[in-house]
Amino acid sequence: MIGLLTGGAWVFYFADAPTLARDLISLNAHPIAYTTIAIPTSTTFFFGGFAREQICIYACPWPRIQAVMMDEDSITVGYRGWRGEPRKGSEDVENGADMGDCINCMACVNVCPMGIDIRDGQQMECITCALCIDACDDVMEKIGKPRGLVDYMALSDEPLERAGQKPRNIWMHIFRPRTILYSVLWSSVGIMLVFALFVRSPIDLSVAPIRNPVFVTLSDGSIRNTYDIRIRNQSNDESTFEIHLNATPDLLLKLEGHPDDRLQIDAQSMKLQRVYVVAPGESEPARAEHTDVRFWVENLADGARAYTNSTFFGKGN
Repeated sequence: MIGLLTGGAWVFYFADAPTLARDLISLNAHPIAYTTIAIPTSTTFFFGGFAREQICIYACPWPRIQAVMMDEDSITVGYRGWRGEPRKGSEDVENGADMGDCINCMACVNVCPMGIDIRDGQQMECITCALCIDACDDVMEKIGKPRGLVDYMALSDEPLERAGQKPRNIWMHIFRPRTILYSVLWSSVGIMLVFALFVRSPIDLSVAPIRNPVFVTLSDGSIRNTYDIRIRNQSNDESTFEIHLNATPDLLLKLEGHPDDRLQIDAQSMKLQRVYVVAPGESEPARAEHTDVRFWVENLADGARAYTNSTFFGKGN
């Protein structure tokens, strides 16, 4: 079920969610929609049901990112070895050394979803879930020892704790130049993304010239170029769009299947349209090797416009 919800949520991001949901339930959706849902569903089921922690270790980039961003002042899950060692059953204890607080019950290891031993120090596999902290605190309470043998801590505080002093205030670890810089950078990225969302154009336009052949000579001697235009209506309303050229008046634009040069596009949808640009045989664009042209698309409902540049190829003689 989690895998299915993951696949469905991913697909709904690229289509109108209510419409797609109705089509999926009524079995009227395009086969690509079902295929796209099936792939993330199956991969999520395999990753979560079988690969599990191996995905975190070998596929997830977060451990590498986290390792780069951390330093000895970072607050993370750690083991107070100065207090827990030598642990019960160790060679030192068997040789007569005083035993530390760790009774080697393995509770911290048994509850770890990654299967690591936090007592071995910081490890890339640790996902900071803190289950080992809860397990160890329960054991410490049962044997009458202070909690916090495994706890959130900074490695730089260990010398102070070994000397019997209090560690630095947690706020000194949180508010320092490194963390402030990270906060400013991530906040700036978030602000820019939100800004880009609000200022994005309601029309997304791309033009792909068909270059096989580069041009066609018609029966009356005119030169014709062919283009595929993709228009995405990024507004929330169905709209009518008009396409026209901003170039020499000798060029004539024609839309395949639309004699009025207008297209009706649903909200949040994309339309692929074949477009022909024709130049009379004796005109300058037909004789020239190439002519710069600009395709304009206008939403007739609100006046929003977008353009992209392309090239018209002539005979070159």
